[in-house]
Amino acid sequence: MNGLTIADALATKFAPGTITPPSGYPAMRASTARLPNNIPTSPWVLVTLTKGEVVLGVQELNHALEFHVVFHYAKQTGDTPRDMAGMLSWLGVLLAACFADMDLGVSGIRKAYPTTYDFVVATYGGSEFYGWDITWIVDFNEAQAMTP
Repeated sequence: MNGLTIADALATKFAPGTITPPSGYPAMRASTARLPNNIPTSPWVLVTLTKGEVVLGVQELNHALEFHVVFHYAKQTGDTPRDMAGMLSWLGVLLAACFADMDLGVSGIRKAYPTTYDFVVATYGGSEFYGWDITWIVDFNEAQAMTP
């Protein structure tokens, strides 16, 4: 299991040009599973693997990986009502990002799906952003030779 490969594949689903922004709002500027040195222009997404669970099967490992997809949206633009409307408009788009390709194009992934989401004021690099912290579960299966 390569956690970075899976995280990169999940981040790709939110990348510029692959996700359509809500009408009247800016397009996604960046999506990454690798911590950026510089803060991207918003809106942008950071994908992190926070925990997982492994269940032993018969000659296989079944992983339930918990990723957090944190959507960073502009804050302190001077137009709080528009910012909040933008946040609410983006939520459905973000939740549906993988429904057309739930295996993320990665061998071994059975499905990737959102489970919970929280409104957050996310801090990155000393800057604050309005955001959504969306928990995604990725079910992954891999063959594994085992000897008792």
